[in-house]
Amino acid sequence: MTLYIAKPTSRKKIRDLANTLRRITGLYDEAYFPVVEFLELAMPELFKEFEYEIVPICGMPNEYGITYPEKNLISIREDVYERAIDGVERDRFTIAHEIGHFILHKPGMIELARTQTVQDIPIYKKPEWQANTFAGELLAPPQVIRGLSLEEVSSSCGVSLQVSEIQLKNMNK
Repeated sequence: MTLYIAKPTSRKKIRDLANTLRRITGLYDEAYFPVVEFLELAMPELFKEFEYEIVPICGMPNEYGITYPEKNLISIREDVYERAIDGVERDRFTIAHEIGHFILHKPGMIELARTQTVQDIPIYKKPEWQANTFAGELLAPPQVIRGLSLEEVSSSCGVSLQVSEIQLKNMNK
């Protein structure tokens, strides 16, 4: 297994980036972030070279989404895209996660790790942690979830209970 490390990035920096995107699009205080519309409409406006493609299941049988920062491309598996349109939490998160990779992991910001085990990589340098953190911060940021219960965060933000729990636990970090 090939391991990668990313430029060190804190939750605060990732949160600030996600909130900047929410502000730019006028969605700073919106509970339900329209991630599919953001992918389709805002990303091409914000990143002129950006493209996305919807790939048949047979074209990506083992992946839900893949980001190719060097090509300015996000590929989303067709069933994931369709379920995200329908509001399925996991699939909304997948799209937000891939957007996080696209924004955070441009060429030159990620490299091969010089270790054999993932445990040797600090969490803040793990590309998957960074993309997951970005997705959580984009979909359920503190200004939206403050004062809500776990179930209220899940239903109002369109995220899983697991994402709700992580976001509530890290709200003040």
